[in-house]
Amino acid sequence: MRKRSTAQKNLIIQALQVLDHPTAAEVYESVRQLAPQISLGTVYRNLSQFSEDGTVLRISLRDEPDRFDPNTHAHHHAVCDECGRVIDTDNSLPAELIAQLDRTVEAATGLKVSRNVFFFHGVCGDCQTKNS
Repeated sequence: MRKRSTAQKNLIIQALQVLDHPTAAEVYESVRQLAPQISLGTVYRNLSQFSEDGTVLRISLRDEPDRFDPNTHAHHHAVCDECGRVIDTDNSLPAELIAQLDRTVEAATGLKVSRNVFFFHGVCGDCQTKNS
């Protein structure tokens, strides 16, 4: 029984590597192609465990299902408000700008910033093209 669980976890991790910031339902649909016996509950439980232990990042957006990102290094995201796509910014924000923002927040709040997460919202290129 333990071996099956490990195989399912491995399939979930593999799906996260292939899919782009997927929802749990998208991971489930992908894994189900290879393991039809897997349940949506199993996928949800494993994704929750992975996010708790730091294996993946859980991206929570208002009025959207959570998305999951296997890239756990410090980075930020751009979110399309039309299609819901989540895009890594690939650390395109200069480090000095981030440091300045941290210092500004610390001075204004007294909080010692230990990490930051930015979400930039707008309309992605694909949706802009569709809308024009």
